[in-house]
Amino acid sequence: MENLIKLVEDLKIAVDEKKGDNVPNLLDSVLTQIESNDTGGKDLPELVGQLANLMEWDNVGVLVKTAAVVAALAKTESGRTACCCSRVTSPLLRLMMSHSDIQLLVQVCRALGNICYENTDGNKLVVEGDGLAAVLRVLQRAISQSEAPHSTQLRSCAAGCLLNLLMGQDYLYPKALELDIMELLYSVLELGVTKEGEEAAVHTLVILGLLTDAAPGTLTLSEKLCNVTVKTLETSTSGELSELCVELLHTQAENESVRLHLAKAGLCELLVELLEKHRPLVEDDETRNLLKMACDLIIIILNGDESMNLLYGDGKGKVFQGMVSWLTSTDDDLQITGVLAMGNFARTDKHCLQMVERGVSKKLLSLLAKNNTCAADIRLQHALLSALRNLVIPTQNKGIMLAEGLLDAVLPMVSVPTFPVVFKLLGTIRMVIDGQESAAVSVGRNADLISRLVEWCTTEDHPGVQGEANRLLAWLIKNSRDREVMGVMVQCKAVPRLVTMVTAEHAVMQTEALLALSLLTAMRMSDAEPALVAADVGSQIVTLVSSNTVEREVFQNVLALVGTMSTSGEMRSHLHDTGVAKALTAVVISNDSYADVRDQVARLSSMIDSG
Repeated sequence: MENLIKLVEDLKIAVDEKKGDNVPNLLDSVLTQIESNDTGGKDLPELVGQLANLMEWDNVGVLVKTAAVVAALAKTESGRTACCCSRVTSPLLRLMMSHSDIQLLVQVCRALGNICYENTDGNKLVVEGDGLAAVLRVLQRAISQSEAPHSTQLRSCAAGCLLNLLMGQDYLYPKALELDIMELLYSVLELGVTKEGEEAAVHTLVILGLLTDAAPGTLTLSEKLCNVTVKTLETSTSGELSELCVELLHTQAENESVRLHLAKAGLCELLVELLEKHRPLVEDDETRNLLKMACDLIIIILNGDESMNLLYGDGKGKVFQGMVSWLTSTDDDLQITGVLAMGNFARTDKHCLQMVERGVSKKLLSLLAKNNTCAADIRLQHALLSALRNLVIPTQNKGIMLAEGLLDAVLPMVSVPTFPVVFKLLGTIRMVIDGQESAAVSVGRNADLISRLVEWCTTEDHPGVQGEANRLLAWLIKNSRDREVMGVMVQCKAVPRLVTMVTAEHAVMQTEALLALSLLTAMRMSDAEPALVAADVGSQIVTLVSSNTVEREVFQNVLALVGTMSTSGEMRSHLHDTGVAKALTAVVISNDSYADVRDQVARLSSMIDSG
């Protein structure tokens, strides 16, 4: 402390007496004292005053050393506060705007950047002095003179100053964009990532993150910014820089156009290569989280239709093949990513057919067979079922995958209590039994499964599971058309669930319920009658047809069901008591579009009313 006080006194004398020969050495000594943390409160105002006086000198060497002292001083909170005044910032900005000496600009950028660090008052002073435009001009100079000595250092310092000026100052972003900041940031990254230029790239990526995060969706990375960020990731040897690249691209990849840019830029191929290369080094939470983010980024890009098709490459794409190889990875995160990728690739019939033909479904089923209990990772289960559900959509794949053991692999999962997994499970079973009579019979005769479905039909915890359970009951009846299956449905109390489904919100579910009940009553009328009456099927029909939104196809299915039920005396009595005949008649009389079925309704009404 005493040394610094003495130096400040000596500096004052030298400045007052304009002893220029002594000033550089004194500034060097002051800098050494400050860097050894020898600063105090009393001497700071005097020191800052002398530094402000020195910034009026014409000697470039003195100016460089003076700015370096300000930069060092502003690294500490007390020093920053002392320098946060127009007496310091104004001459610094003047030097920034009027001088071309690179070493001077380096120290001025350092000084202003440190003054602005987490300092709203400092930011305000610099902005009011047109500092934003000035810093951007210096950065442009550093880019255009990239071969000049110290230009790399100037890029780093100018980018760092710009970052500190913008951090937390959202109101500056529109002005920065007007001043073409994105083009400058692109140019910084395009110069490449040498060890010396790494700091500038880090600052640049953080700034890009600030600008794009400020108003998500309104500012996205251009194609060339995507390309240069991927190139930066490819050439980087810095963990921090790599992480910033992945974080920036991760947030931006939700945009469809950015996804495609990144797919074309080879990001996914690069991520696959990097993940496989560095996976053995993942030993802590930080690196594991980065691995997960990179995996997630691959999947986000595959969510886009164009990018997914590009990366599939007719089954020959490096990313597709890499993801297939990850299905057998010993790393859980890579394996789950591979499975999720299969689900994304299986979004077109052509892909599904090729993938099954090339054995992807066998790999997935083999993996599921080892992970179909309550003890397995639900992320993996969910991903596997999603992929399998997509693969069984094409008719040609259903029989193949059934023969590969799909039902044996998935049916044990009815004991899994996790609703998101159950939702995918039911959807997978529903897809695979479509048009597959023997599979539908096999599943439909499984009383334990049907009982579970009936339970899930009334769950309030997951609307998706509730809907899928109801639909699966109806699809089992439709696709099996088996008397024994109908008996199991009655025995397991599925009839009331189908009756309730008649007034479901969606017309497709209404149609499915009506068709299932028509088949059930046609094959098991006497068994189903008590349940139909107890569930008040007549009132459900009246409610459905009395709504103004009933579709014609649905109405015709209602007539088919009423016709089947009317063959039973007990059911005719129920339909009469619940006013079904009147409701049907009211619909066809009030709507000319139903004129062609009026005779059919009249016959049904007469049959119902005859008792």
